[in-house]
Amino acid sequence: MFQKTDSSEFAPGFLWQVVLLTVIVLSLLLFSDKLFKSGQHDIVQSPRFVLFPWVYAGGRTIENGLLAFSGKSPEALNGKNQVRALASLLVVSVLCPTIFFLRWRRRKLDSSASGELTPWTLSRVFYSICGALIFYLSVASIPMAVYGELSRNRLRDAQAANSNKDAIIDELNMMTISLSQYFVLPKEYEGGNHSYEGYKLSDNALKTAEASYVVTPNGKTVSIHAESIRFPSSWVEMEVDSLGRMGWWKYGGKFL
Repeated sequence: MFQKTDSSEFAPGFLWQVVLLTVIVLSLLLFSDKLFKSGQHDIVQSPRFVLFPWVYAGGRTIENGLLAFSGKSPEALNGKNQVRALASLLVVSVLCPTIFFLRWRRRKLDSSASGELTPWTLSRVFYSICGALIFYLSVASIPMAVYGELSRNRLRDAQAANSNKDAIIDELNMMTISLSQYFVLPKEYEGGNHSYEGYKLSDNALKTAEASYVVTPNGKTVSIHAESIRFPSSWVEMEVDSLGRMGWWKYGGKFL
């Protein structure tokens, strides 16, 4: 059997050590501009960086990806922002939750043993601040998660629309080759004899996995309307002149 003791869960001086550590970390966080002299411009100067450093990290990752995509070198995170992000994570994600839940357990044990709550003290105020911060982060994380998922869905949808648009343009390019051949061939070789009149698409070309096409010949020019299969409200229109050049592009729906 274990002998029950009335010793405190916290070692002597534990609370003040934690308070001192928090003050030091927050001071380093808030006054890091003076401690680190850097000519680089801080992208995010807002409480969001302090309370949600992962948002800043995500934005930085996206920005570096865009820089790499455009052939530029990604920017390295300077020491000031590294310290600020690390301090934010320690205070918000580690220090405050640990202190709050330890104190909450201690108060539960004390109230069960004595039957009454302890009076307000400086330490209780400190724990209450930690609790309020945890509550704020918990509530704020819900709309952030919803908004993040909606943004990812919109990005995936936009990427799918762009892929479909590119595939339709590729098919239009192939169709232009067929139109050019028809335009220059004489009628005895099933051509148009320098005219697009009489040109018709084959059954396979009228409707593909990407779009359905309508070709409207008009003498020495031909108009093509492509209606997307994957995105029915989206379309592409263009014209081909007598030299086989594509022009007068128009887009609708999600292709805008």
